[in-house]
Amino acid sequence: MGYCKNCGVALDENIDLCPLCGLNPDEESPSFEKIMLKETENTKSYPRFDRLTKKQRLTFFWELSGIILLSTIIITSLIDFIINKSITWSKYSITVSLVLLVNTTLFTFLRKRQFIFLIFSFLSTALLLMLFDWYSQNNGWAIQLGIPLLFSFYFWVFLIAIITKYNKHHGLNILAYYFLATGFFTLCIDGIIAFYQTKVFQLQWSIIVFACLILISGILLYIHYRLKKEIFLKRFFHI
Repeated sequence: MGYCKNCGVALDENIDLCPLCGLNPDEESPSFEKIMLKETENTKSYPRFDRLTKKQRLTFFWELSGIILLSTIIITSLIDFIINKSITWSKYSITVSLVLLVNTTLFTFLRKRQFIFLIFSFLSTALLLMLFDWYSQNNGWAIQLGIPLLFSFYFWVFLIAIITKYNKHHGLNILAYYFLATGFFTLCIDGIIAFYQTKVFQLQWSIIVFACLILISGILLYIHYRLKKEIFLKRFFHI
C-alpha cells in the first residue's frame, strides 16, 4: 500500500490518480506558498501604480485619456456614418474629443510652463467655439460672446497662477485672491453678455456678487495678516 505525495492519503496499488485530491500520487505538486511566491516574483517586474513617480502617473493618465478619446472618435464617427451615410452629429463629439486630447497633452508636457500652456489651451478652446459656431451656420456668437468670455476666464486664471507662484506666504490670502478673481470675472461675464445683447456695456447683477466677494476677500486677507503677524512676533520673542 502506498501513500499520495500530495495529500498523504493511503492508496491501493496500481492507482494512477488519487481519489481524494485527483492528482498523480507519485508527483508532488507545488504548494500554495510556492505558487504565491512565484506570482509575487513575476509581478515585481511590473511597477505598481502607487510607486510611480508624478511624471509617470501623468504620462499614464495621458496615454489612457488618449486611448479613450481616440476610441470615442472612431466609434461615434463609424456609428454616424453607418446610420446617416455621412458625418453629421458625430462632428461635435469628434471636435470635443480632439480639443480634450490637445489640452490633456498640453497639461501633461507643459504644465510647468504655465504661460505657454494657457496660451495654447486658450487657442484650442477658442477654435472649438468657432467650429461650433460654424456647425450652427455661422451665427457669430463665438467671436462676439464665446471668445471674449473665454479670454476673460483665462486672463484671471493666468493672473491667479502668477500671484500664487510668486507669493511667499500661502494661506488664506490665496483663497482671498481666488474670490477677488471670481468677482472680477463675474463683472466680465455680466458686461460681455450685456454688450452682446444690447450693444451697451452695463453691469447689473454682477455688482452685488462682486461686492460680496470683495467683503469676503477683505476678511480673509485681514485674518491672514493677523495670523502672519502673530507668527512673526512668536519667532521674534523665541516663543
